[in-house]
Amino acid sequence: MKSLNAQLAAFKMSVFERADKDTARVLRELEAEYRADAAKAKSLTVGDRAPDFTLDGADGERHQLANYAAQGPVFVLFFKGGWCPYSTLTLRAWEDIAPAIRRAGGSILAVSPQKISRAALVQENNGVSFPILGDSCNKVGDAFGIVSNVKPMSRDLLTKLGCDLTDENCSGDLRLPHAAEFLVDGEGIIRFAHVAPVHFERTEPRDALAALLSLRAKAMAHA
Repeated sequence: MKSLNAQLAAFKMSVFERADKDTARVLRELEAEYRADAAKAKSLTVGDRAPDFTLDGADGERHQLANYAAQGPVFVLFFKGGWCPYSTLTLRAWEDIAPAIRRAGGSILAVSPQKISRAALVQENNGVSFPILGDSCNKVGDAFGIVSNVKPMSRDLLTKLGCDLTDENCSGDLRLPHAAEFLVDGEGIIRFAHVAPVHFERTEPRDALAALLSLRAKAMAHA
């Protein structure tokens, strides 16, 4: 099976192969702008305390980070929404490794600014077993320091492709989170952090599992 990033790279290549010259130019310009934005961002990192949050899930339940962390380490994944193919590829890849993460005592929470009604479809269509949560107005994303404004060119391109963020996102927010993964331990401290400027560069789930197993081994050594 291809790695997640190999799948994301292949999809990106297919997009450029299908795009006309103007669209390809816009995509390249947008990537450069988002990389510049990410370089200036002040996101949380290893050693920082993760902000606790409680969000509505696609399953109709309320989910609190602290409750999950009390039972074991938690991966908090941020993604754009089910309308983004890079996001759905990422969710599927994490679903593949979710059983191993649970066996290692961990859990996964996926966070998106997309409306809960949309999130329920994302969960069902992609066979995701872990909670998908709706981050209204990107409040949690802001607390983690990973949200940026959608560029006008990006919004125009999404509209051209039939995606209206004012309809997709909670409260019509025109901002999106960067691709990000955080591992939060039982004390609420971030032990692994990866924030990428673009959504075709993600933590490999197998590397995330390795980080979890390493954290677990250290905890057992000090028990």
